[in-house]
Amino acid sequence: MKGLSLIAPIDSKQLEKETLRIYEVCDGCRRCFNLCPSFNTLLDRIDVHEGDVAKLTPADHHRVVDECYYCKLCFNHCPYTPPHHYEIDFPHLMVAWKKRLAVERGVRWRDRLLIMTDAIGRLGSATAAIMNSVLENRLVRRFLERVVGIHQDRRLLHFSGETFRRWFDRRTKTAAADPPVRKVALFASCLVNFQATDVGKATVQVLEKNGVRVVVPEQRCCGMPSFDIGDTQTIQQAAQSNVASLYPLVAEGYDVVVPTASCSLMLKREYPELQRNEQTKRVAERTFDICEYLMAMKKSGDLATDFTVKPGRVAYQIPCHLRDQNIGFKSKELMECAGAHVDVIEQCSGHDGSWSAKTEFFQLSMKIAGKAVHAIEQTQADLVASDCPLAGLQLEQAGASTHMTEKAVLHPIQVVRNAYGLDKN
Repeated sequence: MKGLSLIAPIDSKQLEKETLRIYEVCDGCRRCFNLCPSFNTLLDRIDVHEGDVAKLTPADHHRVVDECYYCKLCFNHCPYTPPHHYEIDFPHLMVAWKKRLAVERGVRWRDRLLIMTDAIGRLGSATAAIMNSVLENRLVRRFLERVVGIHQDRRLLHFSGETFRRWFDRRTKTAAADPPVRKVALFASCLVNFQATDVGKATVQVLEKNGVRVVVPEQRCCGMPSFDIGDTQTIQQAAQSNVASLYPLVAEGYDVVVPTASCSLMLKREYPELQRNEQTKRVAERTFDICEYLMAMKKSGDLATDFTVKPGRVAYQIPCHLRDQNIGFKSKELMECAGAHVDVIEQCSGHDGSWSAKTEFFQLSMKIAGKAVHAIEQTQADLVASDCPLAGLQLEQAGASTHMTEKAVLHPIQVVRNAYGLDKN
């Protein structure tokens, strides 16, 4: 964006000027029509004002910002992103607005609570049996909707009584190749550590099956949830902490591998934007999505292909944050290596962490997910997969009234682990 920085305090006049410039370009292009709620609202309001973006009201601007859940699909679609001289970065424009509105309107305690993923995860795992039961109780959920603003029908991932990190530390180690084929520092993510723990297990099992030495360094939430309230300072703190933990391993020849798309996007793309130093750059350059990494191993002849179980037909929903990494369809290719027939679903799930849990956006999120579910149903697949456990949860819920009901959505690395015939424990 021209003249705007997410790190510095927001200059309101400069932000408004840049906003109108970008909206003018969007109005003339309209390639992102129907891509997400923000663009539908923006283009509709521009039309109401007869094409004059200067007539957009504060309420119009605020609604566009509030409906943005930072999927970043518009950045992929936009023909005017840097290095084009228009320098359009709509997602970062929305973050700048969220940062401004956090000052002007304040931030609800509900919104601050929902992005405290590490704290919530630690509490949830420590009391998993009780917490999971409580969160399934309809009376409790009605109370949370009324008092906190979390929609009573929003399905939630269950907490694991044993975190991924505890499993990693106590398990029987697989005999490693000496020297190892490669060395990996696994950035598991708070989601995998506290809830989707089997994704982390499958990642380790598949890597070790292929002769890779795996370590799990100290880490905290990547900071992605803080974009919801424009809190770039907290994201910078997360970047500083995680880079400080990862960089020494990168310097020793380790690659950083991430099984969740939002976190790999943060390490690859967002950290270098918010923290411009050599260490952050080095970590970003050596960060890979897990399926991207395994396909690189295949290219170098290091991937084991002794798969024993055919996955069948897989409907694969590619998460928006993976599409934004511009690495192609590595998860699709990997599952095909394992013997799967893969149908790619390029539709957003509409989950985005805390956004879809809020009462004001839940129904809208389910409407978005409906398009993906419809596409999945057309494939008549044996399995459904997505690289994002939250997208998987959303697809399961949105498909609850269809024949997809009984299909738990797997991560592609779980599909590959199962195809190898590896022990799930």
